Amino acid sequence: MKISSSLKRSWSSPDLRPRSLRRTIPQFSRSPGLMLFPKDGGFVLYDPKEGNIQRNVGDFSGCRFLANSGNWLLVLDSRSDLYMVDAFSEKKKIPLPSLDSIKSADCIVKRVGDREFIRDESGAIYKDLSADVVRGLLWVSESGKEYVVLWLFDLPGHSYMSFCKNGDSHYTDIPLVFDDYAFHKFDGLSDMLLCGTRLYVSTSRRFVRIFDLSGPQGFFKDITGQTPFPMLSHHDYAYDSSIAVTTSSGEVLLVESDPSSRTWFRIYKKDPDVQDPDHACHTVTEVHSLGGEALLLDLGFTVPANKALGIKPDSIYFTRHFRPCHCSPRDLDICVYNLATQSLHRYHNLNKMDLMDARWFLPGN
Repeated sequence: MKISSSLKRSWSSPDLRPRSLRRTIPQFSRSPGLMLFPKDGGFVLYDPKEGNIQRNVGDFSGCRFLANSGNWLLVLDSRSDLYMVDAFSEKKKIPLPSLDSIKSADCIVKRVGDREFIRDESGAIYKDLSADVVRGLLWVSESGKEYVVLWLFDLPGHSYMSFCKNGDSHYTDIPLVFDDYAFHKFDGLSDMLLCGTRLYVSTSRRFVRIFDLSGPQGFFKDITGQTPFPMLSHHDYAYDSSIAVTTSSGEVLLVESDPSSRTWFRIYKKDPDVQDPDHACHTVTEVHSLGGEALLLDLGFTVPANKALGIKPDSIYFTRHFRPCHCSPRDLDICVYNLATQSLHRYHNLNKMDLMDARWFLPGN
């Protein structure tokens, strides 16, 4: 199959990406590293290129690591307090608003203990909310002065996610469910990723919504456009899937894998020939190249390949074969997959560490 040229951008062509996306392209001078979280509560940094392990970076006993961006981690501690911390310096720590600090006309979140919460949404009471099902996203600017934090109680049917930015004193809700039947295709959540101040949400029916979270506190805008597009492959729902964004063009990709064999990935882009996506059985076309880029699946975006740093084109860095949703358990499988050769490189030397979690990251400058 001919490689799609839409995943490649000539440097001589004008940069048509939104400014908010252009400024989020990671600036890095080191190869991708691994944040490793042993079950004993420790925190380890691993450089796969050099084979170096930096142990006991910090003590995070009882904590959950929800997301990462650059050197920063989004952490939920044993008292359900949310904060950001620099992986290379515990002194760089930013406390975040309490999970019950949500400004909304429709709901109230109450803490009923260190780990339990109740949410009242216009009289509908949700009592099965615990810190164990909190899921999050994080973006931090290169300077570390700007950030976006997003979290939700990751349960089927839950109808809101909440976010804050630097300087905010509370969270703002983003609805995931609509009363109007005409908008039901936008209901629910199957995947989400954060790229700067842009939030990408794949709904239960695989329609991709895009939100602009920039602006003053409490502001967000759905910038999906007039013709929202579902990301449906021939094998939809048969395999695990995630969405990703190319930082060179802003194009949304569908990433598919088989949780049983755990030996392959497929990459899809929007099929431009689909005329009526609302009624199409499949809406994407497979591509066999990332156009000189590599994908960090844990983070949901691509980066330029770099021979000096060992970042090979058409590579997929991942710790799980998809980003879990609804807190679905998935075994760790720390690998780099090469689309061109359809081969996997596994880091078997990490198996003996008895890991609870692991995440690829791009060390900041």
